Amino acid sequence: MRPRRHAAALVKGLAGLAASLAFLAAAAPSRAAAGDPASEAARSYTLEAKATPATLQAGGTGALRLTITPVGKTHVHPQAPLKVTLGSSAGLTLAKATLGRADLADPKADSPRFEVPFTAAAAGAQTLTAKVDFFICSDQWCVKQVRELSIPVDVK
Repeated sequence: MRPRRHAAALVKGLAGLAASLAFLAAAAPSRAAAGDPASEAARSYTLEAKATPATLQAGGTGALRLTITPVGKTHVHPQAPLKVTLGSSAGLTLAKATLGRADLADPKADSPRFEVPFTAAAAGAQTLTAKVDFFICSDQWCVKQVRELSIPVDVK
């Protein structure tokens, strides 16, 4: 009879443990409910890049405008590295290939913005590229972001 009592006690104990674990799992905030910092960071800003004008004559000049706009209570970290690496197809020439904080249009703005002149050397569909490397932060996290953009330019 003793082994049966021990088995019954063991089953009761395991059932109690399972119930306790289920309660703790339901009561504890899950990683998904609390939010994953990386996915929250990716949704916490908009990145806009455009060529102005988008269409120009061969030999003409334009400007690449790139803006990082934080959403809600986030911000681009003011002391963390901020780097933009630019490239272009053969028919365009950029005034500068690498940008940093010193190149910001307004260093004190909440939304970092760059403007870089370019010259259209050859007619046809051309492309500007930008690799943007920065830190977006909230009160709970600060996450590095690296985004690559392609901006079309039509040269007549």
